[in-house]
Amino acid sequence: MNACFSAATTQLSLYWNADDNVEDIRRYTAGGFHPIRLGDVLSPPLSNSDLSPARQYRILHKLGHGAFATVWLAEALHAPSQRYVALKICAAEADSRHELDTYNRIPAGDEMQNVLRLRYSFSLQGPNGVHTVLVHDVLGNLLDAVNAPGGRKHARMLCRQIACGLTALHRHGIVHGDLHSGNVGIALPTLDEHSPYSILDYFGEPECTIVLPTAPQANPEALPPYLVAPILVIDFLASKDPAFADTPLCAVIMDLGNAIAVDEETRPSCTAAAVCAPELMFERVVRSVHPSPTRASDIWSFACTMYELVFGLPLFYLAFPNDELLREMATLCGEVLSGWKSYWESRERLRSTHISREAADADWARQLEDFTKGPGETHTRAEIEEFFALLRSMLKIESERRVSAEEVLQHPWFARANDASG
Repeated sequence: MNACFSAATTQLSLYWNADDNVEDIRRYTAGGFHPIRLGDVLSPPLSNSDLSPARQYRILHKLGHGAFATVWLAEALHAPSQRYVALKICAAEADSRHELDTYNRIPAGDEMQNVLRLRYSFSLQGPNGVHTVLVHDVLGNLLDAVNAPGGRKHARMLCRQIACGLTALHRHGIVHGDLHSGNVGIALPTLDEHSPYSILDYFGEPECTIVLPTAPQANPEALPPYLVAPILVIDFLASKDPAFADTPLCAVIMDLGNAIAVDEETRPSCTAAAVCAPELMFERVVRSVHPSPTRASDIWSFACTMYELVFGLPLFYLAFPNDELLREMATLCGEVLSGWKSYWESRERLRSTHISREAADADWARQLEDFTKGPGETHTRAEIEEFFALLRSMLKIESERRVSAEEVLQHPWFARANDASG
């Protein structure tokens, strides 16, 4: 199945409803998620030719979830040199083979230091099917690091690191396809120095919602006994590890589940609306199709991500695939594509909006004033003018006119990216 598979769900009534920060319990069905209990030890099956010690991963806590997987903090019992890993346990129906093939295209070396490595992978048989498990380094949340006191000063440096990672991916023919702040993590190099007890003691007793259906289930083993709220490991390090505070932040692009190689067959894009390029969004809104992402659509997504990191605000508020988002995109860019004109004229809200280069210039000028006024602002007018020039070279409504990742990386705005104020 492709990366935009329809999530397998089943109707299920429970006595207690969990908060929004956990996965949908209805995904625990045939083809869906694998039920996990804290303390479970997962062991890949050994092959006849495997002479290395058996790998064992003990589940310690939840790190997060997405539409295609749950992610867990695990202790690598067999590898004292790397105590902790993140286990991404994919839904049985997910197209995990594609993600594995994408990781296999990534070469080793410093060039890819800002792209998450795949440490290992294995298959896991469960009541809901066969699941691919991807073993990665544990990463912190990018926005947590940037939004922490004093964290915003690192935004330019982090943007440059993301640009390095994206440039490396594009150079090797890989389009990320879903680049946004939630798909970029922060490396946690000092995590392995802490004991499981110290980490778990810091977060206290896990926040769990007991899974108790209101009616007997035909396949009760398909369900987990409880749903676990995730933890933010970076909070532990920021609070309890002075060495981490003194370690320069390092951004790492992750989640290649929606990535595509430029030489493979087209695959539908699943780019989040808030960072989705206009050419993809127009097809999604007008024709209900999802074209493949491209290097150029990655550039648009990256521009939206940089704006959020630098200013702490999304470029497009409450973004949904609709006419309003198309209108905001055209207004920002100051033009409507010729291929959009017939649709544009058929919608009263769109055709009545004044779209021009002059109006777009005025809007960017207003933003410049907003971000430079007040005694608490950390950006000079010249810095923001330079940053806006970079953004506008990336946010071209015509994809062919956008700069490449290489050109983004060479932009003068990044010249001071390693400064303390960057």
